[in-house]
Amino acid sequence: MLPFEGGITGTENGTLVLSVLLAIAYLFYGRHRTTPLKVAAKTLSVTLLAGLSAMTGGPWLLTLGLALCAAGDFFLAIEDLDERFFLAGLVSFLAGHIVYVVLFALLPDSAATLPVWMRAAIIAVMLFVSLAMAGLLWPAAGELRVPVMVYVAAILAMGITAVSNGGGLIVAGAASFMASDSILATERFLMKPNTPGHAFTGPAVWITYYAAQALILFGVLAVPLLP
Repeated sequence: MLPFEGGITGTENGTLVLSVLLAIAYLFYGRHRTTPLKVAAKTLSVTLLAGLSAMTGGPWLLTLGLALCAAGDFFLAIEDLDERFFLAGLVSFLAGHIVYVVLFALLPDSAATLPVWMRAAIIAVMLFVSLAMAGLLWPAAGELRVPVMVYVAAILAMGITAVSNGGGLIVAGAASFMASDSILATERFLMKPNTPGHAFTGPAVWITYYAAQALILFGVLAVPLLP
């Protein structure tokens, strides 16, 4: 059942379906060499979610956060062309996390529907995982250790703000985003190039990442917010 009125021919539902189809296409094609189709599938899947936020009257911060993450997707999709694109992608996602922090901080009190004990438990797990990842990545990230540490701090802040102020979908989205980044960091900095696990980390990163963006989108759209 589609989430918006108008059936599959409606603009909103059609945009969502196209986004999902592009995300699936990238899931099966994303490990191949850089091509225009690969770059388009990766970038447009979340760009369309940003467009969906705009056309459904979502907060401008939500649209901006999704757009910044789509920019990060673009840079990571072309990083094979120049290693500096990885840092550009990192900066784009960092900006996206900062926007999400502000967005979640502005959620009304009624949006925090999870019990206090559950929120405290989730935050404790996020703190533990983030500190553990920081400890592992500090010696492994080399020249990128400082921007990587800043990024770890930003995504932890995003997760804590989501749990403190958001409902179930938003919390699930933030947790999925943190999981995606943790898998990506493990793949890039901690795993050896020929490790068999690389066959699974790529799809895991993309599935958890796209799910995170969709969950955050629908979680925020369900909350009455000031624009």
